Amino acid sequence: MRTSRILTAAVAAAALSLAGCSSNVEGTAVDNTAASADAGDAGAESQGDFDIDTLDTGGYNTVPKDFEAEGQLAADFGPAVEGQRIAEFVIAPYTVDPKLVSGGGMNQGVGVGGLAKLGLMSDAVSAIAEKHQIVNTFSDFQNYADDSHEFGIAVVRLADNESAVAIADELHAAELTVADEDDIFGSGAGTPVELPGLSATHASTYRWETGTDTLSSYTVSGPHVIYTYASTSAGDPEWAKDITTRALQKQIPMLDGFPYTPTPEIPKLVIDMDKVLARAVGYTDDETARNSELAVYGPLGWLHFDSDPEKTAELFEETGTDRVAMANTTVYRTASPEDAETVRDAFVAQSVKNSPELTEDAAAPQNVPGTTCLSGDIAEGRMSVCYMTYGPYLAEIHGYRPIGNTDPESDTLRTMSQRVATQYVKFVEAEEMGLGRN
Repeated sequence: MRTSRILTAAVAAAALSLAGCSSNVEGTAVDNTAASADAGDAGAESQGDFDIDTLDTGGYNTVPKDFEAEGQLAADFGPAVEGQRIAEFVIAPYTVDPKLVSGGGMNQGVGVGGLAKLGLMSDAVSAIAEKHQIVNTFSDFQNYADDSHEFGIAVVRLADNESAVAIADELHAAELTVADEDDIFGSGAGTPVELPGLSATHASTYRWETGTDTLSSYTVSGPHVIYTYASTSAGDPEWAKDITTRALQKQIPMLDGFPYTPTPEIPKLVIDMDKVLARAVGYTDDETARNSELAVYGPLGWLHFDSDPEKTAELFEETGTDRVAMANTTVYRTASPEDAETVRDAFVAQSVKNSPELTEDAAAPQNVPGTTCLSGDIAEGRMSVCYMTYGPYLAEIHGYRPIGNTDPESDTLRTMSQRVATQYVKFVEAEEMGLGRN
């Protein structure tokens, strides 16, 4: 039985996608003492007589949370944290084919519990998923700009190797079985195929009535299953086989190097060992976040979400950007204040290139120091993005209002000023608390 993938684009994210950072996702700290000292000096210089007590921060918490010092471990959020860690060990599709840079949406990032994040939605797959303890998934699906080719890769974490072997066998068998007539996400039986040099990989192909050729594969690595999906509507079935083979040749040894957390230890993971997430704005009780959006990533992990990953990878290498945290704002840790400004300038230029409608604002919200903002009307609505430097850190704050929107939760422009203010206060408070000197 062949399953179809469901891709849902996130309109707000599609409005403007930028860059990211980080390295050792295990959370091993770099020597950041000098950088922290620079941050204090640079922060004090930029603040001058600026009184943070006058800022309107709305309902946001302005006190950075030191999760480690407070003894707060991941607990039930552990599977998501482990999924964020594994992002650093999942290849980005563009590294196999540079044209694969259009994608994202709901099928990208960290998933917890099932396989829906991968787009595997058939009744048969759902029944298989329910039988096994799926800890998490991390997936990245990308297309050509003309949508003629698509490639996705995901890593699925199971409780142990035995479970991984069992679910890979069952999922592959489902690919080769005709779906029930009432299974709206299923289809006909696929055809097994051998991939050169990958005898341990289960793979199958299927040709849809539309003429689209697809290839799916399942490969076991410890407690993980590597899943790939290739699709071409350009009458090029060999492309699907070739890219799957080359991707797995890179992915298998990369995943072998992942220091995965033993299943019983996952709830004990530290949420923010490097004190970067503490600096992000965070969410109020009325706001929600996906598992991929309350997160800390390494540089390779973050590139899965970037609109120009090849250039951003070079930028991170140049500036020593070693960590990216997301929690309502995105905070990048670079090697120095000068490097933070270099990343800011590159991101501003990239924003203008991606959305020429955006122009630089005369002043930042509430005149917050060290902040450059762009705004304008784009095809989907009204957009604003601000970049704030503070010592070796750079924050990126987005606001978006869809055309004709009447739902306050979909209008992030309404909180833009307060989030900019909160971001600055958190930068100041984090330095006063000494966060990051680890």
